[in-house]
Amino acid sequence: MTVVKTTALAPDTEARPVRALVFSSTFPSKVQPIHGVFVKERIRHVAALPDCQVEVVSPVPYFPPLRMFQRWYPLSQYGRIEVIDGMTVHRPRYFLLPKFGKYFHARSMARSARATLRAIQEQADFDLIDAHFVYPDGAAAMYLARQCGKPLVITGRGEDVLTSSKDPALRDEICEALRSANQLIAVSDEIAEAMARLGADEKKIAVVPNGVDTERFGGLDRNASRRALNLPQDRRIIISVGYLLERKGYHLLVDALAELRKQNPDLLLLIVGGVARWGQDYTAQIRARIAAHGLEDHVRMTGALPPEELPQWYAAADLFALLTSREGCPNALLEALASGLPAVATPIGQIPAVLADRDLGIVLPDRSAASAVHGIETALRRDWDRLLIRRRMERRSWRATARQVGDVFTRVVRNAPSSRS
Repeated sequence: MTVVKTTALAPDTEARPVRALVFSSTFPSKVQPIHGVFVKERIRHVAALPDCQVEVVSPVPYFPPLRMFQRWYPLSQYGRIEVIDGMTVHRPRYFLLPKFGKYFHARSMARSARATLRAIQEQADFDLIDAHFVYPDGAAAMYLARQCGKPLVITGRGEDVLTSSKDPALRDEICEALRSANQLIAVSDEIAEAMARLGADEKKIAVVPNGVDTERFGGLDRNASRRALNLPQDRRIIISVGYLLERKGYHLLVDALAELRKQNPDLLLLIVGGVARWGQDYTAQIRARIAAHGLEDHVRMTGALPPEELPQWYAAADLFALLTSREGCPNALLEALASGLPAVATPIGQIPAVLADRDLGIVLPDRSAASAVHGIETALRRDWDRLLIRRRMERRSWRATARQVGDVFTRVVRNAPSSRS
């Protein structure tokens, strides 16, 4: 398929900036500061544009403050209104029943947010709704956009399009949301093609990959970072970053390390990440794999780390590895490259496009331990130019991504002039 690429537009002739109502249940909070950082970063940089303003609505499932339910208790601790990085974030509560909730997830989310949207409109009306993830957020935003009479932009980010659409209970609503949106943004070509197969108008799809904070990542000294983190100076370090989920492929990376260690006894693998939002946790399986191979001295699991600490961990490593099975445009890969790290990764989502430049890393032929062994061995033998890698990532900065998104917003509002007041 031919996907529409974003292009620069002439400056908006309207007297005021475009006002976007961001709708995303995936957004950081004081309770869960790393949840949805990639959404926040895009929005933060869009808000910094001179012709865009944003306000965020991030619905949260209701749960009573019962500490005995450790998986769900954090939901009760969200503030109703927070300011995150200078952005006002409203958090209406909605009801979501376990197991059966998916059948009315989007409608429940939309119902809970109506009053919040009305209150925002009374203070300062918005021009469009910018929803993140097609389901449930995009579908919920579809209902809200119809009620408000506002244009809708939906960003597809991965499983919401590639996996959720295969569920018969969700497929019709997902397809309806894709057809109803005024504009669709996909973070990878794979997601854009899946949107089109689900009935979206190809002319409405723009591919805008995730960006990376090129100022925050990179520029740190490797040896100094190792000293600060109490990491050995005399070992080669491989790092992999992300939630501890099966699809991230840590178990395969451990299997690969067991083979690599035979010829490379100095290798150390750092697994940086914690439990995903809804309590999915692959930690026990990873630790069992480590023990089975006797790799306790070759693997270190750090647990979840604050975002501000990640640049130093990347700087301390020699190679980034990602053996994911499903992905849109993985933020960890972009962060590693922005830090000057070469990467070895599976041919999933936007990864082949990011690593098409062979000076940045190696795309594996498939997702297997055997392929990882060969790819990592090849990468370890090469003398990579870390400064060159950092410079090549400048074109993928969040500032560049935000400008593309801002152009999309401007185009949508221009085509729906009645939405402005």
